[in-house]
Amino acid sequence: MGQNNNFQLTGIERIKFAVENLADGLRFANDWGLTEVEADQEDSHLFVAVDGSQIEIVLADSTRPDRTPIGNSSGMCEVTWGVQSFAGIEALVAELATDREVSIENGVLRCQDDLGINLAFRIAQRQSVPYAVTQFNAPGQPKRVNSRAPMYKKAAPHEISHLAIGVDNAGEAIRFYTDRLGFIVSDRYADRGVFLRCSIEGNHHHVFFMNGKQPGTRFNHLAFKVRDIHEVIGGGQFIDAQGWKTFAGPGRHRVSSACFWYFLTPFGGAWEYAADEDIVTEEWESTDFAAEAHIFSEWTFGLEKSDGTLKGPISQSKAEELKS
Repeated sequence: MGQNNNFQLTGIERIKFAVENLADGLRFANDWGLTEVEADQEDSHLFVAVDGSQIEIVLADSTRPDRTPIGNSSGMCEVTWGVQSFAGIEALVAELATDREVSIENGVLRCQDDLGINLAFRIAQRQSVPYAVTQFNAPGQPKRVNSRAPMYKKAAPHEISHLAIGVDNAGEAIRFYTDRLGFIVSDRYADRGVFLRCSIEGNHHHVFFMNGKQPGTRFNHLAFKVRDIHEVIGGGQFIDAQGWKTFAGPGRHRVSSACFWYFLTPFGGAWEYAADEDIVTEEWESTDFAAEAHIFSEWTFGLEKSDGTLKGPISQSKAEELKS
């Protein structure tokens, strides 16, 4: 089993999307508040968040494996994870080359996971950019005095937060990540999916594997951190005004505490503005959240709202994991 201290994973560095309608994809990324920069590949478009998180957008091409999306005609075709040092990349090579093809070019390690998703690993390039943290007033404890709260005409996403992937069985899908890459289970949701983080401390989760309504593996959503709830609302209002459709929200997640607003995109799934998600350490204790109807009022993601009884496989629970 791989260990986090050997691999030194830091989070998602880059997501590559292949789309049928390139013009719509580029327009959405710009509306979302990302900045287009010079691309490092021909016929590719590269956008960055404030901290340097990258979104690559290309025209879908079924004759090219590197431009063929997973599951849909438009969607994700590669996930790049950050690594602290080249020693971590060397450790990944030693682990992954035992049972799958790996390649290294220009310092980037590439392979596939057990679901057929293209993965890449590179030295982390994201850099935190300081900003003034919004102050909030609570009853009897004012923090913002003689000053109005910020308003945002458009969001400027600070960083990629996490990725959600629809699968046939989340309990099985996570095994490559936990057993081979050393990912840690942060929580399980309603026996429907599993939240994983790639590092001991930091984000509540970097990837969420969820049992999808449709069979197969496909991109579900991608979350970007923004500065506060005001930016979730301001960014969402701008996106709505551009004619893009809400998928879910605004709202607040029970599991990770984040405030959110999701929009349908040209990328085969949703993008999310998120603020104030939980930050965890090795002392965090994972929880199994029961399948209750009121939880599904916040989490939709293509799953039917009902009394909480949903079709499909059940992901492994914490109790089952302890038995195995």
